[in-house]
Amino acid sequence: MKPRSLFAIFLLLVGAAALMAQTQSAGDASTPSACLKATRDFQQARMKEAGTPMTQEKYQVIQRDKAEFARGCIARLAIDTQPAAELAPLAELYIEAGQPDLAEKTVTRALDMTGADVAARARTLVTAVRMTMRQPKSDARNAKAEQLVDQIETLPSSFVRERIDGHAALNSYYRADDIDAGIIKHSTRLIELNKTLTPGQRVPPVANVLIAAYENLAEALAGQEQTPTALDVLRRAPVELPGIAGVAERLAPTIERYELVGKAAPAVEAPTWLNVNGPTTKLEMTGAVTWLQFTAHWCGPCRESYPAVVRMQQQFGARGFRVVMATQLYGYFESRRNLAPADELVAIKEYFPQHGIVFPMAVSDNIPTTMENGKPVRKVNINDANYKVAGIPQIHIIDRKGVVRLIMIGYDEANEGRLATLIARLVGQ
Repeated sequence: MKPRSLFAIFLLLVGAAALMAQTQSAGDASTPSACLKATRDFQQARMKEAGTPMTQEKYQVIQRDKAEFARGCIARLAIDTQPAAELAPLAELYIEAGQPDLAEKTVTRALDMTGADVAARARTLVTAVRMTMRQPKSDARNAKAEQLVDQIETLPSSFVRERIDGHAALNSYYRADDIDAGIIKHSTRLIELNKTLTPGQRVPPVANVLIAAYENLAEALAGQEQTPTALDVLRRAPVELPGIAGVAERLAPTIERYELVGKAAPAVEAPTWLNVNGPTTKLEMTGAVTWLQFTAHWCGPCRESYPAVVRMQQQFGARGFRVVMATQLYGYFESRRNLAPADELVAIKEYFPQHGIVFPMAVSDNIPTTMENGKPVRKVNINDANYKVAGIPQIHIIDRKGVVRLIMIGYDEANEGRLATLIARLVGQ
């Protein structure tokens, strides 16, 4: 029997024991709301038990056990006699149980039943937004979710929390998928809604949603050459979010990143370079208009940017434009774990050219996570530190003099035209 199989069996046994230990709390839940809380408490407890690192195997076992727990709790409920106010949590419970068809039917039933019960309708609409965003990604799905949020906006102004929850669900998706128009729309609305809150209403999770709105909006604006406006948004946040602790500290790294715009770009350094002539450890960012991108072999959004990167090089390469990539070793590649550095390097030498990435690439060493004061701390390489890298792809457009002109977090296909216009302007200078 393979060690991996033994580990999987161990996880199954641990999950079974945890499931049995939680049976009593599920049995005590007599309403969908109580069942939903018990299910989510069960998941949190299992996540805590699993510890770090949270591997895909661990996560899959926990999700399976959570769904089984939720189904067991549902089986104890009198589904057909639930009042309108309990249908929204019932729909969310079906989602946790991995039964999306029943969740959708329950939401439809809830919207039909709520009638004059505005509070129940508000909660149902929020549930419908969350349920919709769990469906396969498509323009039609996004449009449906937008329509649901529009319905939430028609509710009385006292339902501000429901407005925040609806916009937050869409803002989170658009940020994850790097869609600037959606980020700007929903972040802006969340910031507007913040003005109607009292300090006592800015509590978790609302506080985290509001801070993210300021950060997301700033990142989207900065990627569209509006860095001064982005910095203004970030600097306003601590003043406009009274009652929330740590706002300035949380946003400080983002401010430091965008303060790099207009300053000299540091040289890119690494012990290993791909696609360069001769031995190299450092590449200065002067002498050409440079697209510097931080990337990784596991990064899906990075892959989405590669066709545009190739097109930019084809369009502007003869006019003094170049692409430089920066990555690092991670100790794994796809399903292969605990890879030796030499083996991972072989893998990425094959991987990136398959996507047209044959440009100079700095490959930093893998820096293992260490424990400090009982918490995991990830050390960063010199390039990540110099360029304040937080998420990838992170793209820097640098002019011939080596001055950073734009920083973009993530990649939105709609930005290709803007980037081409900026690069054309810079190569013409």
